[in-house]
Amino acid sequence: MMKTLLLIYFWFMLISTQAQPISSFNNYLQHNNQVVFVKTNSDSTIHGMMFLCERKNAHKQWRIRDSFNIVVGTKGLGKDATSSIGLNNINTIKHEGDGKSPAGIFSLGSVFSYHTLSHLHMPFVQVDTNFYCVDDVSSNYYNTLINQDTAQHNFSSFEYMKRNDELYEYGVWVLYNSNPVVNGNGSCIFLHVWRNEYSGTAGCTAMAKDNVLKLIYWLNKKKHPVLLQIVSGN
Repeated sequence: MMKTLLLIYFWFMLISTQAQPISSFNNYLQHNNQVVFVKTNSDSTIHGMMFLCERKNAHKQWRIRDSFNIVVGTKGLGKDATSSIGLNNINTIKHEGDGKSPAGIFSLGSVFSYHTLSHLHMPFVQVDTNFYCVDDVSSNYYNTLINQDTAQHNFSSFEYMKRNDELYEYGVWVLYNSNPVVNGNGSCIFLHVWRNEYSGTAGCTAMAKDNVLKLIYWLNKKKHPVLLQIVSGN
């Protein structure tokens, strides 16, 4: 029964994507030829779909190269306070510790992994237990990837980038609240491996490991990839 309900849900999500094509955001994507397009059907659900969309240039049509199930924050989506797109069906602004993933358009930064990776088309960082992402809102390293061997220890809260599980085994840094960084608006937002399909995240967007691998090998910095994350109907 549960599998049947999930199939119905994701079929609905696919139909809604056709009703609201990525081309409706073209004015915001003039310099981007790869888009990680994430849609949920409300700002409170954890479930959604990710579509890997690509085009040759701004004069060509978008093509969906792949799609798969994802989960977002345990509290759903919160709008980026500085978003350039309308997010009228999202009720709250994203902030630190709210359990919400950010809605809006965001550039993508480095791919990261516990392992050495080759043949990528994105900047890459191999992380170990010396790498932290700082989520202390009072620190000048807030929302920054640091190496503890070279950084001053003026923070009291952080995430290890190499965990004791596989959640960050493969991931992509989302450049949310990055230029400029506003302390308290949210930090350490990634695309990474999910715990399972029923568990939301602390604010990231997560998926099965094989799908993260598809994503990181598809991304190409020359195409200026972005994450476009919305509630259906925007």
